[in-house]
This record gives sequence, C-alpha cells and structure tokens, in this order.
Amino acid sequence: MPDYQFPKRIEIELASACNLKCTYCPRHFVDNLKGFIDFSLYKRLIDEISGYPETIIVLHRRGESLLHPQFIEMMSYIRGKFKTIQLATNATLLNKDKAQAIIDAATFLSFSIDTPQRFEKTRIPAVYEKVEANILGFLKMNKEQGNKIDTQVSMVRTAETLETETAMFQKIWQHKVDRVRIYDQHSENGVFGSMRQRRSRRKPCVMPFYEMLIYCDGQIGRCNHDWDGEPIGDITKMDIKQIWNNGVYHDLRQQQKALIITDPVCKSCDSWYPREGEQGTGEVTAK
Repeated sequence: MPDYQFPKRIEIELASACNLKCTYCPRHFVDNLKGFIDFSLYKRLIDEISGYPETIIVLHRRGESLLHPQFIEMMSYIRGKFKTIQLATNATLLNKDKAQAIIDAATFLSFSIDTPQRFEKTRIPAVYEKVEANILGFLKMNKEQGNKIDTQVSMVRTAETLETETAMFQKIWQHKVDRVRIYDQHSENGVFGSMRQRRSRRKPCVMPFYEMLIYCDGQIGRCNHDWDGEPIGDITKMDIKQIWNNGVYHDLRQQQKALIITDPVCKSCDSWYPREGEQGTGEVTAK
C-alpha cells in the first residue's frame, strides 16, 4: 500500500453547522456541531497545500458549507490553485452569487437530496420544489458557461427505500447531471461507519495512506467516517506535513497493513475503502 509524504486528498470542513435535520444523518449522535472554520486558518491551510497542486481538495464534511458567512471569499481564495476541488451541498442556500463562486472555483459539485416523495420527510425542514429549482438553476448556469464543473446528485438508501424509488431517482436525474449516486445508509444508532448491510471480509483501508480530514476547529479526524473520535492531531499547533508524518498516523497505517486494528474508531467501522476513491458499496451511474 503506498505511503505518501503528503496527503493525496484533504478534506477541509468549512462548517460543522447545518440548517437541516436529515433523519439518517450521523450528526444526531454528536454534540455541538455549530462551528465555522476561521478564515485565517483556512487561508493558512490553502497556502500550505498549494505547494502540492495535485492534491484533491474537498470543502465539506459534517455540516453545510454554504452556511459559512465568508463562503464566497473562500471560493475566491482557492480559485485556480488546485487541479481538483470538490464540494457537496444540500442546495437550500444555493443562490446565484454562491453558484457563480462555485462554478468559478470548483471542479465537482454534489447535491445531497432524495426522492420527491420522501424528501420532505427525511430532509427536514427543506422543501423539495425550492431545492429542485436551486439545483436546476445551477445546472443551467453551469451549462451556459460551458459545463465548467462536473455535477452529481446523491441520495441515501435506507431500510425503507424501495427499488422503485432508486430507479425513479436515477430516471429523474441521469440526463441532467454527470453522475447519480446511491449511498447505502451508514452510522446507524451512533456507531459511526457501520453499514446497514455489514461487509463480510475486512480489507486494509487506504484512508490513513491517502486522506487527511481537518475539522473546522483544526482538529484532525481519521477520515470522513470519524465524526467525533479522539483527534489525531491539531492543525492550529502543527502544519499538515508534520501531522501526516506523526506517530499516530504511522500506527494507523501499520494496523491497516497487518489487519490488526485496535484504534477504537477504525475497529468499529465497516465503511473502509479498499482502493482510493472506491468504497465498493452503493451504486454510481454516469452519463
């Protein structure tokens, strides 16, 4: 398994706060998710990472990034500095100014929604017609500007989701966006990273070799399935490269290589990634 000198992918959480209370979201089991990253810390991170322009940058995690009061300035600051800049949103706050800031800076945007018949029961208190209009408005703007960024819609498949619903979701969106993704529900009952349908054969996870997750308060998480584990670093006290090469990361990598996993977060997780960017669960349909 490769061991990079610097993360190949870095998630920077702009906001842990969110304006929705989605019924299947793991945030229900975490306290005090109301924060925003300080703009000066964000700029310091971007300045360090810009020395590695091939790094994949992801500007979301536990909250809604568009809630950040300096979101447009953040997109302007990162513009043109990286080959790949990804973002996800629930699209409730997607106005023309924010849409343009995203088109100007990002390379990929994912809309987190649901089927029309379930949307207002699962993504509380959003209204489907308003969110759909925001997404279609963004797609129109993007098309008029030459489809500058790739787009995706995603939904969560729960125990209540019918096959007819996922088929309908794909039919609605498959010719409007570049990719339709169906996620299997995870992190039920406060067990972060647990899958609704457990995976039988554990494989080494590439995340400790590949990705760094930086929460909005500067604490470092293990990966996108680490919602409130003991931090493995503090970016306000050290830089990215120092943390990436610290003893904790080294230990996590050794555990994965040997498949003797003792870290409490990783041990209870079955959302591991056997390959970079491929978890091997759910469904993805491209144009």
